[in-house]
Amino acid sequence: MPKKATTKKKEVTTEETAAEPIVTVLKIGTASKLSPRGDGQLTFQVGRMDETVLLRISGNESSGRFSKEWVTADAIRQSLAQLPKGAKSFKGALALKTAWKGRSSCNSGFGAAILKAEGVFAADEDPKKKGMLTLSAPDALDAWEKSVLAMKVPKDVEQVPLNPPKPKPFFAKKTEDGEAAEVVEPVEEADAGENPPEEAEA
Repeated sequence: MPKKATTKKKEVTTEETAAEPIVTVLKIGTASKLSPRGDGQLTFQVGRMDETVLLRISGNESSGRFSKEWVTADAIRQSLAQLPKGAKSFKGALALKTAWKGRSSCNSGFGAAILKAEGVFAADEDPKKKGMLTLSAPDALDAWEKSVLAMKVPKDVEQVPLNPPKPKPFFAKKTEDGEAAEVVEPVEEADAGENPPEEAEA
């Protein structure tokens, strides 16, 4: 009787495993929210991955949901390019709406606040355009990108994965008789905080 063919599982070596992209954190800073009703400071990180400059919202002292994803300078540039042609002033939350992939509604508003703190955006000086932003200079984003690339890498530099692992989802807890006692909805790891209406464009 002929022997059955056996298939050996191929062992995956370290060289064959795709390396996780790593971001070198060059700066940690704070920014005030754009909305006068937005309490507390935002914390953010600026980093680089080879020649790519990135930033992310890392903390919020009060309420307002946000995504902790890394956003590239190119994604910000592409989002700004979608503004109406010739527009000199804009709402930060609308200008950066497509830069973040996460769905948290405070992402773009918080991102605009960070770019204002970094000197890329500035408040429109026209009193009739209160709350509107402008680029601090026509090449402000390019200049900021170059300044980040020129930063010296700190000795105690922090290096973090570009895509942190997603948390395990929570499931319904059951009692001894098999009935569901509590249902815990899975929480997106990138999101944090609450999302009151007044801070949707914070």
